[in-house]
Amino acid sequence: MDDLQDSFDHMQDKVLAIADMINAGHKDGVDYGTGHRLTPVEAHTIQAVGDKQGLNLTALAQAMNVTKATMSERVQKLTRQGLLRKSKALDNRKEILITLAAQGRIVHKGHEEMHRKMFKLFVSHYGDHTEAQLELFNRAFSDYLALARSIKRRENKH
Repeated sequence: MDDLQDSFDHMQDKVLAIADMINAGHKDGVDYGTGHRLTPVEAHTIQAVGDKQGLNLTALAQAMNVTKATMSERVQKLTRQGLLRKSKALDNRKEILITLAAQGRIVHKGHEEMHRKMFKLFVSHYGDHTEAQLELFNRAFSDYLALARSIKRRENKH
């Protein structure tokens, strides 16, 4: 059991090291060409809106696996910065739809370009094994995320 515990501890250390590297690279935010320095969460919110234009707040929160309250705060901030727009749906005047403003489209494009560069590095590193590695990482990270959410739910109950 000690070997398994050690292995788990090493895995946790690697996960935290990855998170630390991502956070360090974005600690002052990233400017995607608009003068706004955005956190990864903000950039990915803009990415989600750009990928699925016209979502309401509930659908956007679900797409990003966060609460409606959390997403509402993000959308408010990004709207104040002129990156997102809110408008009423034509078929339901109570429903608010979220779309990219002109500055948000610039961020969306810049963020997509950054991801393309990261993917090229991934492919150059793994070469012929790229597809297998993607499947492995996606399965492992999905399982690990599900476990972390399960643990959080248990902790919140107590």
